[in-house]
Amino acid sequence: MKNFDEILRKLVDEQDFMKQMQGKIVENYDIMIQNQQQNADNHQMVIQNQTTIIRNQEIIVNNQMNIVRNQKQIAQNQITLDVIQKTQTHILNYIKKLSGQEEDMDITENFILKLREESELSRKGQNLNESTTL
Repeated sequence: MKNFDEILRKLVDEQDFMKQMQGKIVENYDIMIQNQQQNADNHQMVIQNQTTIIRNQEIIVNNQMNIVRNQKQIAQNQITLDVIQKTQTHILNYIKKLSGQEEDMDITENFILKLREESELSRKGQNLNESTTL
């Protein structure tokens, strides 16, 4: 009987051990399910962040296109201003000729260039981005 009781006790101990292990397995499965849920939540957040990044990149691209358009417009404006300056130089030279103060075109051009330099010097040190300087 002693042998039987000992075998029975070992079987009960092993059954208790198995129950504990099965309990830990269930706990581990619960943890794994929670981790998978967290991973799914994190994945959703990553997708939202990627969507925001894509939208921001689209905005950046649009801004860059606007910058390029603005730079082209600035270049065109510079050409137009150059033509206006040359036209004004010719008109001024012609007016002087009509008024009897005929002078060489180089002198008239130098006069216009001097006016331009004086204007640039008067603005030196000013922040041209300020609306008050425009």
